[in-house]
Amino acid sequence: MNTKNLFARIIAGIIYIAVILLGILGGKYSFISVFGVFLAIGLFEFYRMTEKNTSHAISKGFNISSGVLIFLSAYLFLENICALALPITAISYLLILFASAIFINRKDILHAIIYSVFGQMYVTMPLSILMLISYQYQTLSNEYYYAFVLAIFVFIWVNDTAAFVIGSLFGKHKFIERISPKKTVEGFIGGIAFSVLAAIILSKFFTDYSLAFWIGFSIVAALFGTLGDLFESLIKRTYEVKDSGNVIPGHGGILDRIDSLLIAIPAIYVYLAVMLIS
Repeated sequence: MNTKNLFARIIAGIIYIAVILLGILGGKYSFISVFGVFLAIGLFEFYRMTEKNTSHAISKGFNISSGVLIFLSAYLFLENICALALPITAISYLLILFASAIFINRKDILHAIIYSVFGQMYVTMPLSILMLISYQYQTLSNEYYYAFVLAIFVFIWVNDTAAFVIGSLFGKHKFIERISPKKTVEGFIGGIAFSVLAAIILSKFFTDYSLAFWIGFSIVAALFGTLGDLFESLIKRTYEVKDSGNVIPGHGGILDRIDSLLIAIPAIYVYLAVMLIS
């Protein structure tokens, strides 16, 4: 990589992190704006990858707009503006898909329905759960608060960075080589170790929760974040693409940046439910 490309990659990375922090720390409207855009781009990238070799009967536009509507309806539900918005939007989407199986005369229509629903499960559901996490646990008044959302990103970033650096310097044993040849066992262990270190530091700032809670949080984020990264690598290998997109110079697409989050977020939700509700 030449100096010019490296500089562009660094600048793009800084801007990406700044946008993420603005979305998290700027309040609920910043959150909705930033992650709503990420959702739309992520769905576009996913459906474009899965349409690489064939044109599906159900359009990308319908699936992307439906995903954004589901995401926004989750906000209306959490704000107690319209409790029926989320179930009505999600059920209407499914009913339209079911109807399409009858009225669209194509042999691959069931395949198109499956890929449509999976895109929503893979991208829309985790980002909607992220919004739920930002509302559900922190305050008695059920208002937006950033602590857990920020923690998810911190642990994922630390895990990814440490795994890359340690794997590059000390990695000798391949970790699931058939999916991601560059990942190593040493990098995997190092990523978890540094995530735990980040949890120890974070526990000093958010003292409402114990050190053990934050360490468990970091381990879940690191483990399932790695799984998310591997899962997107599997998708890209299946459809023979290098990156999901090119919206971030030198970094690929939005899915390439949030792939770890898409699996980590549901796992963290389960962790929070077990630790804070039970």
